[in-house]
Amino acid sequence: MAILFFSDIHADIGALDEILRLARGEDFSGRYGPIDRIVNLGDAVERGHSPGEVIDRLEGLDNVESILGNHDEAFLYRIPVSGSDVDSELAHEEYRETGRHEKFFRGMGKYYVDTGARLYAVHGGPIDPCVIAPSGAAGVEAWLYSQPWQRISDIGIRYVDGSGYHYLPADAFDAVRPAFGGPGFAIVCGHEHEEAVYREKGGVVDDLLGELEQGTVPLSGLEVREKRLPLEGDSNYLIRLGIAGPEGYGEYVEGRSYFGAYSAGVFYLLNFIPERSGHAARKLSRAYGRSTR
Repeated sequence: MAILFFSDIHADIGALDEILRLARGEDFSGRYGPIDRIVNLGDAVERGHSPGEVIDRLEGLDNVESILGNHDEAFLYRIPVSGSDVDSELAHEEYRETGRHEKFFRGMGKYYVDTGARLYAVHGGPIDPCVIAPSGAAGVEAWLYSQPWQRISDIGIRYVDGSGYHYLPADAFDAVRPAFGGPGFAIVCGHEHEEAVYREKGGVVDDLLGELEQGTVPLSGLEVREKRLPLEGDSNYLIRLGIAGPEGYGEYVEGRSYFGAYSAGVFYLLNFIPERSGHAARKLSRAYGRSTR
């Protein structure tokens, strides 16, 4: 059996449907096992153009756990942080007026723990905001320290800016270790749009992404890039998936769709270029200079 992970769909129904199609295919189940559970790491909305379709699709799935992302919060509380284009803003405003999103987001948590598989899933980071937020922080300032807004620092220091609190991988391991009582766990997150993998072993944290076994596998007619990460029992891991729904980001992302699968002690980071049509194809054609015919 396998657990399917994705994050940052961003109202991109084409990418979501393609991930689900791949995960339901015989090639996928033969390689990773049939899907037992699905974990949506948040940011289902904003940027893309199909918020209603994405949420309808997620609500129609069986055995799915959804976690709140920072763009989900921005949509719910009308915080202008999305960077969405005009078409996206109109689609989201029309969808908000229907009220159909309320049931989907009601009571949604900010993290999910699988004690059996020893997996901790979160959109941004696992650190208790009460530990890192300055005394007296309130409103938007306090919000930047919350788990959906946390993100892995790419410059080796802790800091906060308008995009959230940037933490070190060691901080994430320290925050989650009490939940499992020892080593042998993995933290799976999204938020940033590129893959990342860190390992903590014997008190030392290493960047493993460039060391992973990788290749290309055929899944249901698509060539999918695969990175393989065996999870060792004496180590802890911090795994960032990358963006699943690139439609609304144009030139800011490569246009690939990222997701992951966990099966029999191994985590697989997967990505592919989704097929596009209509509005999404025209947008990506402008961004990358491709023909959409």
